[in-house]
Order: sequence, then structure tokens, then C-alpha cells
Amino acid sequence: MTFGCIHIAWNHKRATEHAVKQFRKYHPNNPYTLISDNGFDYSELSKKYNLNYIHSYLNCHPMRLHGHSHGIYGITKNECLGWIHYFREGCKHVLKNGGTHIILMEDDIHTQSEVIINPEWEVAGHYFPETQKIEPKVLEWIRKKYNVNPNQDWYGAGGGAIFKVKTFLDNYHKIYDFFDDDFDLILETMTPEFGWCDYFLTVAYFICGKDYSVNDQLTEMPLGGHVSQSGSYFNKLENEFALLHKYKRYYDKVGY
Repeated sequence: MTFGCIHIAWNHKRATEHAVKQFRKYHPNNPYTLISDNGFDYSELSKKYNLNYIHSYLNCHPMRLHGHSHGIYGITKNECLGWIHYFREGCKHVLKNGGTHIILMEDDIHTQSEVIINPEWEVAGHYFPETQKIEPKVLEWIRKKYNVNPNQDWYGAGGGAIFKVKTFLDNYHKIYDFFDDDFDLILETMTPEFGWCDYFLTVAYFICGKDYSVNDQLTEMPLGGHVSQSGSYFNKLENEFALLHKYKRYYDKVGY
């Protein structure tokens, strides 16, 4: 099975190259779209690692605090609409090259071994059933509006998550309209955390009637930055997973 990556980068140049280099060690020819979101010029890096490169000035990275009383970082509706445009470009590149799924690659993703994709996955991300709950009001809103029945009440489709590209492309306008119509409503009246991609991408697949799965290829380093060897939902140690999130060893500055 062919799959690819979408990687939106900004200002962590060493970390961006490390993420790309590590992935290419195990998957040298998979379609990989790297987008500079009004950041560094990565054109030489893209030539070096055979990437589909896009340099954008949309400025959609979730780095600014938008004055919310809860102090939540995230993106605005217009930035979200730009972000999912990026995601569509990555999905189109994968589909063009015969692929079925796409990994949301980030600067803090460390590939440790070959990634194996379950062909049944629609959206497969982290296992956060207690810490990243979807607000009941959000679930009720999308149930009524889209006549869907989400299979989970938590979200986790962030860095390292895997998505079926045909589902996203076939439903792009539905997803776009959902964010255009309801993003601010959800952000302002239901949850201030909706501006994070791991939240809004989970919900995007829910409105398409698709189930959320746990990605057994993916885990996270703890916030302290050291692999804890503490096991996981899958009863594996961190170094036994193909994808390790929050690997910030090559970050030159603190940030997302």
C-alpha cells in the first residue's frame, strides 16, 4: 500500500530536516508534500529529499494567542480554511501517486521504523480518552446537523495521525462549509480548544460519518522530553512504535 505525508513547517529548520530525513530512511519514495507556511525557504531541502514543495504566505500556523480568556493557542476560522487547503494539496499529491492514506507529519515527529497502514483506517490517531474529551455540545451539534453517530467522545488526530485521502477529497466541500459556517460558533460557545488541528480534524471525519481509530504505530514522548519507557495502550515501549510525537530534540527555540 502506498501512503504519503503532509508536513506544514515554519521556523524549526533543523527539526524539519530531521523529521524528513528519518522518514526517508524507511520510505525513500513515498509521496511527501512539504509546505512552508510563511516560513523558511525549504526548496533545497525538498530537492535533497524528493519532496513536493509549496511555499505559502497564508500564515496558518497555530502560534499566536488570539486573546481568549482561557489562554488557548490555536488558529482562527480563516486560518483553519487555509490549513485544510494545505491538507487537500497533500491528499491530492498522494492520490496522484496511487496512495490511499496520508500521515500528518510535523517537525516533532521521529520515524523509528517502517510505518504499516491498516487499510480500514479512516482517521487513526492518539489514544486520549480521558485527557482530550470532545465537548458534549459539539457532539450533539454534529449529530443533529449531519445525522451521524461518532464512535468516540475524544479527539487525537494530531501529529502522526493517519487519514484516508479519498474520504477527505470526496468530502472537501462539506468539510470546508462546516468550518466556514460553524467554526466560530463552536470556538466561542462550545470549546476554546477547537482551534487545534487534532480536534477539528477528528470532528471533520465524524461529520463524514467515519469512525476514529487508535493508531497502533504512534505514541508520544512525555512533556519532559525523555522517553519514559512506561508502556502504553498497546503495552509497548516508546521505542517499539514507528512514529514518536513530541520529539523536540532538534528545535532551536521553544514553540509549537
